[in-house]
Amino acid sequence: MKTLTLFLTTTPYAYENTHTALQLARAALQKGLQVNLFASADGVYNFTRDHQAKGLPNAGQEFAALIEQGLHVELCGTCLNFRGIRATDYLPGSEPSSMKRLFGMVKASDIFVTLGS
Repeated sequence: MKTLTLFLTTTPYAYENTHTALQLARAALQKGLQVNLFASADGVYNFTRDHQAKGLPNAGQEFAALIEQGLHVELCGTCLNFRGIRATDYLPGSEPSSMKRLFGMVKASDIFVTLGS
């Protein structure tokens, strides 16, 4: 099975990166790929509970649905700590991780896409 890994570093509503990540993940899962997403920097905000801008799609809800469909999500542990985000603040199915784990994900991936800076 081919593996796609997405690296997301931007907030849910400041850029179109979140929308792009959601669409890529959804399409890849539908095609039967293993899909990983590693969120770093402000990208970790995409996976916090009850984080929504008015009048826009709810990124957290959309990612939660993809997690249920098989999306594997890891969040930069240092980034969570810097932002004061606790385990009770982020979505079930997403887990704290490290740059060492990111390296392993990149190495094991057939396709790696960076969304953000």
